[in-house]
Amino acid sequence: MGCDILKPSELNRFRADYYDRNKPVVIRGLAELGKYNVFNWSAEYFKPVLGRKPVPVIETETGWLSYERDVTPMPYEDFAERSFGQGRKRDVLYYFKNSTKVLPPGHDDSESIEVLGEYVKKSVMRNLWISPGGITVGLHYDHAENFNFQLRGEKTFTLYPPGVRPYYPMPMFSQTAHISRVYRDGPNPDLAKYPRFDPSKAVPIELRAGDVLYLPAYWWHQVSSYGEENVNLNFWWFAPAWKQLRWWNQALRGYYQLASRYVQQGALTAAPRPKPTARA
Repeated sequence: MGCDILKPSELNRFRADYYDRNKPVVIRGLAELGKYNVFNWSAEYFKPVLGRKPVPVIETETGWLSYERDVTPMPYEDFAERSFGQGRKRDVLYYFKNSTKVLPPGHDDSESIEVLGEYVKKSVMRNLWISPGGITVGLHYDHAENFNFQLRGEKTFTLYPPGVRPYYPMPMFSQTAHISRVYRDGPNPDLAKYPRFDPSKAVPIELRAGDVLYLPAYWWHQVSSYGEENVNLNFWWFAPAWKQLRWWNQALRGYYQLASRYVQQGALTAAPRPKPTARA
């Protein structure tokens, strides 16, 4: 099982052939049209935009992220210098994951993209991800439809079709209900411990700079970043009712997670809480 690739001239097929069938697809060639500013985004692009603005940054020493993530507030320029400049640290990887609300108006023109723009306008969360290569986010699913714009570097998405039992998810009524236990501790799963998991169902997707991935709701995915600089923009919007009913168990898990996040943090888009600091 592979993943189809659509050209910009074929976007009229997107709804019937992919969105309505909950089928992933890569859209390739939009960047070459030269029409859209988002494809110019880079870590350097945001230096004059964000400057010394403090932003939450995820830290990892291993490059492996599941749900637990140490977050450090950091001026954007410091993040860029530590990740890509002369002061780059080799023993710690930094991952900028923030809502595009941190950006001033006038930079994000994704709503103007033909066909895709109508879905982008529905998005309830818009996230900007910036990191060096070498980071993997473990197997999980999202309670949302997803457009994933790869702007710099490359990502490998390993997709698995919707479902619950084969993936051994974390407890249903928890903040980690969307995360699989199979790859919880790293890239080499214990298949004797998780016998229902079938690695042969994997759909590997190599996302190049300029590609857009439509990742349908409830598809499980594990994501690895490559290249000196990796910049990614994604949009989440709610799945239509028929998809939520079809995969009701995953939908219920997602709604509980959103509700508990709102109660705890006061907003669906709130950043992770910073790691505690030692007291003198």
